[in-house]
Amino acid sequence: MRRLMQLVMLLALATPGVLILGPATAAQAAPARAASKAVKPGVLQAAWFWQTVAEQNPPPVAVGPPPATEPSGVPAHDLAVAHTSNDATSSKMTVLAFKLGVLKPGTTIDNFTVSVTLDKSSSAANVNSAAAPIVACLPTRLWAAADGGDYSDEPPVDCSSKVAPSVKGDTYSFTISSIAQAWIDDQNVGVALVNDPDNTQTPFQAVFSGAKTVKATMNYTPPAPTTPTGSGTGSTGSTGSGTGSTGSTGGTGSTGSTGSSSVPPPSGPVSLPPTGPTTGTAGGSAQPPVVAGSGSTPTTSTTVALRKPAPSSPNTAFWIGAVAIALLVVAAGAVLADSTVPVPNATTSRLGRVLREREREQQRQLDRATPTLAPRRV
Repeated sequence: MRRLMQLVMLLALATPGVLILGPATAAQAAPARAASKAVKPGVLQAAWFWQTVAEQNPPPVAVGPPPATEPSGVPAHDLAVAHTSNDATSSKMTVLAFKLGVLKPGTTIDNFTVSVTLDKSSSAANVNSAAAPIVACLPTRLWAAADGGDYSDEPPVDCSSKVAPSVKGDTYSFTISSIAQAWIDDQNVGVALVNDPDNTQTPFQAVFSGAKTVKATMNYTPPAPTTPTGSGTGSTGSTGSGTGSTGSTGGTGSTGSTGSSSVPPPSGPVSLPPTGPTTGTAGGSAQPPVVAGSGSTPTTSTTVALRKPAPSSPNTAFWIGAVAIALLVVAAGAVLADSTVPVPNATTSRLGRVLREREREQQRQLDRATPTLAPRRV
């Protein structure tokens, strides 16, 4: 019984320490992580570029002089991907860029999906579009908005991590999370829809509806909040995003602009050379791509969920630590407790002495009451 009381007292003493130190230990062991956000980014700018049959070297068909004009089969403001040559290039390619002005460096893209839909109108020349070998690749430089721009203005692309689509009816959906992460880590160069480099024989043309019908969904995790360590305070520049036009037929449109409090946007044309492997043919006769100057007004329409504070209730790690600490205290108490409990000795107690004294008194009274007989002499 005494041992049980010792254990109960040890638990009573250990409980306040567990409740005080447990949450601090759990908070250090499990740092807070920001919740994932879901948004639908809009199209910042779009373009498709075209290499005509006459421009292909060598042309796929040996005919007489090239025609003065060549029909594209792509309605105005639509987008197209096509393959008509005998190599891995694309005779038509589409590039799309999306508004990412709300994202900060250190953001993790958990998922990014782009969906485009075939234009089934009579003016759209779709050829073998139901099984078109189209893939999504990463452009290696910035580009200008265009509607049927010349192939010499198209950006080179890196298809080392190409993404094949999921086709459902007339809709092509591309999950390009790794490509979108490259926009956050480097620069927002968008995504290119091109002929699969593995396809060198099958001709096709897929005409998609314009940029207004492109749908994109994104799930991302903001960077973990950091605690400032310095005593001074500083100002943080803001980053904006702009909206670009999709251009007009045969020309180049304007691009979106990115605002900053410390670095002004470029004020004139900027030529950015390719930096990675390409799947198209580059030319040197056209003008370099142009990015918008400082006159454009950055806007954004992306809706972002408000950041919620992390829950303060103890997690599983806290309770495991609390039980471990309690068991440790109980085990220490059991080991350190005195296993030898003194037992009262009945022979030396006061009650024993009183009883023995009474027995002696009774014996003396009995001795006095008994007469003493003298021995008879014979």
